[in-house]
Amino acid sequence: MRTRIRHGLAAALAVSALSLTAACGGGAAKDDAKKDKSADKPAAEQTTSAAPAPATPLTAAQMKAAVLEAKDLPSGWTASKATSDPTKVTADKPECQPLASLLNSEVEGATMGPGADFKRGNSESELSQQIMTFAGTGAADYTTSIGTALGTCTSFVAKTDGGTMNIDIKKLTAPQSAEEAHAFRMTLNIAELGMKIESNILVARQGTGVTRLAHLADAAGQKEFDTFAKLAGDKLAKAAQS
Repeated sequence: MRTRIRHGLAAALAVSALSLTAACGGGAAKDDAKKDKSADKPAAEQTTSAAPAPATPLTAAQMKAAVLEAKDLPSGWTASKATSDPTKVTADKPECQPLASLLNSEVEGATMGPGADFKRGNSESELSQQIMTFAGTGAADYTTSIGTALGTCTSFVAKTDGGTMNIDIKKLTAPQSAEEAHAFRMTLNIAELGMKIESNILVARQGTGVTRLAHLADAAGQKEFDTFAKLAGDKLAKAAQS
């Protein structure tokens, strides 16, 4: 797991050993009869009858091209460094496990690509991105599981070797960008500290590539999430089709 996004959770880690980072995505393909009406739908609802591209994983160069850079972001954002965390997170509800798994550093079946982390000011807002790719239908299966979970899961208890934490989920509307996209808000309730920490998360897919993006900010800063989510989705789409 990338840990820069969790800079503001240091106190929480001391009591829960739970970490935060990730993202979200989803969508589908239908027939020509519905294609003309899809233009006005969110990315996760759009349909297409185009023949699918060969389901080959993204190349290393394509994954690198999908990573955000400081120059892609508004002024005031700078690159920062992240470390890996082997913590494994599970949910008490099976239907919520795909969302809990976003807190893990590895994704089963995926080839993990590069990532990027950014901060604004003294870490008043943070962004964390991870690129990955799958063979065959793995990417579509992954984002479908996220979408399904968002349709049924509104809260769960996250479990690690170090303890538990209550997490609330609120589905958001993902901006149109990549082939599939899901967005949601994850709220960590830290009872021991009387705190709530919110992160907006995107998981987007283009072909066999996936980007996860987490944005940690206060209520005012959360308004920027759609901008960042679209940037990440657009960059993945362009890289995957290059």
